[in-house]
Amino acid sequence: MGFDIVIENGTVCDGSGAAGARADVGIAGDRIEAVGALSGADAAHRLDAAGMAVCPGFIDIHSHSDLTLIYNYRAESKLRQGVTTECLGQCGLGVHPVRDADKQHLRDACSFICGAPVDWSWESTGEYVEALQAAGPSLNAAPMVSHGPVRARVMGFTDAPPTPEQLDQMCGVLEQSFDEGAVGLSFGLAYAPGAAATTEEVQALCRVAARSGKHVSVHIRNEGPRVIEALEEVIGVARALLAEDLGLRLQIDHLKTSGPRNWRFAEQALETVEGAHAEGIDIAFDVYPYNVASRHLTGSFPVAMHAGGNEMLMGRLADPDVRDAMRGQLADYEAGASDHHPLEFEPDLIQIVNLDTEKNQSLIGKFLSEIIEETGGDQIDTVLDLIIEENGHLDVALHSMDDANVERNLRHPLSMIGSDGFALAPYGALSAGRPHPRSYGTFPRFLGRYVREKGIMSLAEGIHKCTARPATRLNLSDRGLLREGYRADVTVFDPDAIIDRATFEQPHQYPDGVQWVIVNGVVSVEAGEHTGAGAGSVLRN
Repeated sequence: MGFDIVIENGTVCDGSGAAGARADVGIAGDRIEAVGALSGADAAHRLDAAGMAVCPGFIDIHSHSDLTLIYNYRAESKLRQGVTTECLGQCGLGVHPVRDADKQHLRDACSFICGAPVDWSWESTGEYVEALQAAGPSLNAAPMVSHGPVRARVMGFTDAPPTPEQLDQMCGVLEQSFDEGAVGLSFGLAYAPGAAATTEEVQALCRVAARSGKHVSVHIRNEGPRVIEALEEVIGVARALLAEDLGLRLQIDHLKTSGPRNWRFAEQALETVEGAHAEGIDIAFDVYPYNVASRHLTGSFPVAMHAGGNEMLMGRLADPDVRDAMRGQLADYEAGASDHHPLEFEPDLIQIVNLDTEKNQSLIGKFLSEIIEETGGDQIDTVLDLIIEENGHLDVALHSMDDANVERNLRHPLSMIGSDGFALAPYGALSAGRPHPRSYGTFPRFLGRYVREKGIMSLAEGIHKCTARPATRLNLSDRGLLREGYRADVTVFDPDAIIDRATFEQPHQYPDGVQWVIVNGVVSVEAGEHTGAGAGSVLRN
């Protein structure tokens, strides 16, 4: 038998979690045709992987590259990590479906993911899928449909609960999005407009997803003092559907406890997830290997502040009565009478990573506490004035997590690796600001710092968390394993050298140690460099 590519002399870690073994991998077209001893086989190309680990391409189960893949098909920061598939549309922050009249409102609501200057030529999920495929991305994309756009499509940007008729319409929009290519449903219950959803609304939409066999991911309502209550809400939804003989495939987004006061809840949060799993609920969670989070700063404000869209939010933030109320909340927090900080976290934990205006570019990299001290102004006024100057488009890093808790979650058998980042590039519009380094470093950091250096698990187990485990969650039946008949998505890396290089000071840096990346049978990274191939596909399940 002749092969297009044979990868020889490497240690094959097939993604199952089984220990690696010396074998060759033969690829014909976009499929793996053989795994074994292939030294005598005919091959158009041979790749010598001596000293390398050969494994399935990494699957980033939690990505926000909805627009960046359309803007720059090369997916530079992800592909060079060894990522061959991204699951988009996470945290309820999505760009489809959307009515033409609502596009600017949705851009504002999802400003965290809207940094790429892309013309929104679509309205339906199907049209978005077509635009994504037409971009010819260098890796595969599995698009979720996000609850925020579904809700806004039916109800606009109100914080009111839906009427029964509106809820029926939302269920219909969701079914249509599934029919048009969405692989699952995501909720952002901490962000407007999704935070306005009642538990009943969440359950009704999850019922549609369960009946369709779709994956559901949830950014829970609270990752701080009420994290257990927030977990119990979505577990309760899954439990109710299980009682209806509907198995919900539930994914908790980036499980964490944020803010030093809340680190004490981390073990209880894991126990809550474990308890649900023991009940028979199909639950898992993703983690990124950093103790720093990132999002838009306006996500800290209650959903009622966002009602009516971004313009209304800016008006409320300028209201002296609103500011006085926030000062009162701050005084209660500092006195220990409340667990709610009006900015969610103390200013010395919040670092600016990107903003819009030319005037304020010098603030990128600074903590809010530094800006407050430099201006000598009132904490609330200084921060809210800055948000208004930026029209709400202010992205921050939140230095809010505990290293030990992150490592515990990475170790856990129900976890898998997701970046919560973007496909970026160190050039052009996607090089703006100082984004979280997870967009460039998640998978090499996990395998280099945590698996190799800290020894939290074997290499094969670590690879399993990056490959077959997320493939199973997404019901991608022919990816995630190096086996005959599976798609030829392959990553070849040096297990002794793989490491992240991106930092918060210099985030736009590719990792070390990734030698080859093959997407659908096409060599897309060779000797660590992008070949220019656009071999990815939009995946359905």
